[in-house]
Amino acid sequence: MNRNQKKFKEIKDFLIEKLGDKIDYSKEEDGNEYLNIKNSSFWISNTLGELVVGYGFIHKHFSEEYNNLDEGIFQTFDLLTNRIKTTNYIKGNTIFKTSIEIEHSNSNSLNFGTSSVIFYPFWKKTQIETSYDEKILDKNESENRVNIILETEYNK
Repeated sequence: MNRNQKKFKEIKDFLIEKLGDKIDYSKEEDGNEYLNIKNSSFWISNTLGELVVGYGFIHKHFSEEYNNLDEGIFQTFDLLTNRIKTTNYIKGNTIFKTSIEIEHSNSNSLNFGTSSVIFYPFWKKTQIETSYDEKILDKNESENRVNIILETEYNK
């Protein structure tokens, strides 16, 4: 089991412990694993040796190979313990751009990512729709476990 798999398992176990039946988890024959939280846009997967953290269509890849696995663990818990702002930019009936921001308690926002499409009715007036998703986990209750996940290593 590589470090990516180990960290995914630790995160999965913690989320199942905290959220129980709100978790959808699956594992394919090839070893790829997927987890999402029901009624949420949050998801995480362990595929092709990478930890992939996503919110809706926007996602980021983390691994030992990229030397950013710890950042992926932080991003996972950032998405779970903060309010999330989703901004959709719409022309006609087409959402041509979506931006996801993590709102921290100190009134600062971190852009998790932006996605857009190439083809859209550019001549139509732009409408902006903003929605908010409340935090899923309490930061204080999760902090110790996050530190444990960051510190634990696997046996080679």
